Amino acid sequence: MSRILITGSEGNVGAYITDAVRRAFPSAEIVRVDRARRTDSDEGLHTGDLLDSTFVRSLFEKPIDIVIHAAAPTYNATVYKENPYGVFRDDIRIFSNILENCTRDVKKIVYLSSAMVYESVEDIPFNEESTDTAAAPRSPYGLAKYVNERALKLFNAQHGVDYTVWRMFNVVSPREDHSRPGAHVYVDFYRKLFVERVPVLDIFGDGAQVRSFTWVGDVADIIARYLQDARTSKQTINLAGDEPRSLLDLKDMLLKIGKDTGTLPADYRPDVKTGESFFGVESQKRIPSLEKLKELGWDGTTSFEDCFRRFVSDKNAHAHV
Repeated sequence: MSRILITGSEGNVGAYITDAVRRAFPSAEIVRVDRARRTDSDEGLHTGDLLDSTFVRSLFEKPIDIVIHAAAPTYNATVYKENPYGVFRDDIRIFSNILENCTRDVKKIVYLSSAMVYESVEDIPFNEESTDTAAAPRSPYGLAKYVNERALKLFNAQHGVDYTVWRMFNVVSPREDHSRPGAHVYVDFYRKLFVERVPVLDIFGDGAQVRSFTWVGDVADIIARYLQDARTSKQTINLAGDEPRSLLDLKDMLLKIGKDTGTLPADYRPDVKTGESFFGVESQKRIPSLEKLKELGWDGTTSFEDCFRRFVSDKNAHAHV
C-alpha cells in the first residue's frame, strides 16, 4: 500500500485535496500534516511546525511514496508590509525541510505554486515557460514560490525524484476565514459586502484588474486525477478557471448572488473606492495559458458564476465560520 504525505492537509485548499486523494486512492495511507487539527478527524494527522526540521524528519521515519506540498505561511497585505522577509524566509525554509527528507523513498513530489510567480511577466496569456527568462517576482510570496520551483528542479536533477508543479490561480475556498483581512480579494469582498455591509467598498488598484478564479474542488480533483499520470512528470502546469473576470465583475457577481438568495437587501449598492496596491504587485492582467491542462483532457472547470454561488452558499450555510 502506498503512503501519500499531504502538508497543509487541514487548510483552505489542502482539506479538499486530502478528500480528493482519498477518493482516487482508497487503498493508500494518507499521512496528514498541519499546524493543528481543523477538521473532524484525527486519522493519520500529524500536528507540528514544518519550520522544525526534527518534526519534519519524523514524518519520513516510515517510507513515503508521494509528497503533496500544499502548506504555506499565512499572509495578507499587513503581513506583506510588516514582515516581507519573514514571508519569504519561512516559505523557503519549510520547503527545504521537506526536500531534505525526500532523497530515500519518495518517488514523486507535487508542489503547489502560485500565479504570483508571473508578477514580472508581461506575456498574455501567461504560459508555463514565461518565467524561465523573466525577472524574478517582486512580492515576498511570489519570490518564494519562484525560488522553490527552481529548487525542486535542481533537486530532481541531482536526486532523480519526479515532480509536478501546479501553478494555482486565485483558488476560491469557502474554508478561508473571512473574519479578518485575508490574502485573497474574494474573501475580503465577502466580508465587506455580506458581513459588514460597507457603504463604500475599498479595492486595491483600479478594480479593472483581470483574474482567473478557480473553484477549490476543481483544484483538488485535478491534482488527485493526475497524481500518477506520466504526462505530468517533470511538468509545470497552470491550474485555473477558464473565465477571466475583473475585480469589479467579482463585486457585481457577489452582489447579484447576495440579492438572488435574499442574503443582501435589493437596494444595497455600495460605492467603490479604488487606489493603493497589494505590496506593489497589482498587475492588470493575470490570465494563464491553459494549453497544458487541456492537453491532459481536463474539461470540468466550474464557471465563474457557479464558483461564487457555491462559495456564498457554503458561507451562508456555515455563518459561524
